[in-house]
Amino acid sequence: MIIQFYVSLDDLQKNIIMKFGILGEAKIAREHVVPAIINAGHEVTLVGRRLPGQTALPAIYGDAIETDYESLIKDPSIEAIYNPLPNHLHVPYSIEALKNNKHVLCEKPVALNLKELAHLENAANDSKAFFYEAFMVRSHPQWQWLQNLDIGNYQSSHFIFSYPKQPEGNVRNLIKYGGGPLFDIGCYAILSGCMLFKGEPKVLSAVATMCDQYETEKQVDATLRWPGGETLSFTVSADAALCQSLTVLGSKGWAKLNVPVNPPEQTSAYWSNGGLHEGSHVVFPACNQYQLMVEEFVSRSSSGDTSDFLFSKIVTRAINDIQKIAGLKT
Repeated sequence: MIIQFYVSLDDLQKNIIMKFGILGEAKIAREHVVPAIINAGHEVTLVGRRLPGQTALPAIYGDAIETDYESLIKDPSIEAIYNPLPNHLHVPYSIEALKNNKHVLCEKPVALNLKELAHLENAANDSKAFFYEAFMVRSHPQWQWLQNLDIGNYQSSHFIFSYPKQPEGNVRNLIKYGGGPLFDIGCYAILSGCMLFKGEPKVLSAVATMCDQYETEKQVDATLRWPGGETLSFTVSADAALCQSLTVLGSKGWAKLNVPVNPPEQTSAYWSNGGLHEGSHVVFPACNQYQLMVEEFVSRSSSGDTSDFLFSKIVTRAINDIQKIAGLKT
């Protein structure tokens, strides 16, 4: 059985064209977020580089002008900044952008600890600008479907995300840059619990397996419990076959997202009110979750929404607790 699931998106940002500046040249910017900004009808006019003028900008940036990070942040023509810099630079450059009243779309995980997250939240509260953590999965219709699916009371969820070992020198392999799969993709696992369950979780157990080549962990297995008794068990690995999956168990059924974080343009899920059969097949409309995220960011920043750090706090605190229990360096 195939069910077509359609989502209606209000054009809340009609007639709004926002000018973006991009900090750095991260792969996620080139391949996903910059195309999403352009396809959403906005402009990328400045690109901040650590060493401007050394090499030509990639073609995706079009006529954008390159400059250094600080000049980009202070440029009066820029309305919003996308920050995909290495994890340890998310907070300091986002704070500077907020101080200059630039809206900030910042890559995950936004902070490495609660202390620096508090500094960022204070800067956002003091600014007229809007801050948003770039968890694009929140904008995908498969998550909206899952949150509204009636499978009784949620009891547990099981999340897996892994990818092959990255080459030497990659920032994801360096502790000083906030590397390791716990920060890189464990944040998605914890976020999935935040989107399904209410309240703040407690870390019940956490085990880390260290990488034999780099200083970071290669895999983390952890279990968290929410105030209502719901549990999330997850595995994240930076040295395994590419894999993503999410299974949610309810008192009256179950649901599975085939690719919970990086789905293809058209993806699907399965659900059932019980049984060992394949379940009902739900096919979601083709969409680009990065573009949907950009559209939401522009709409909320343009309408004067207040920055919300609730999920950021929960994710950061859980990651830090997992680090302590698993004996990881902080």
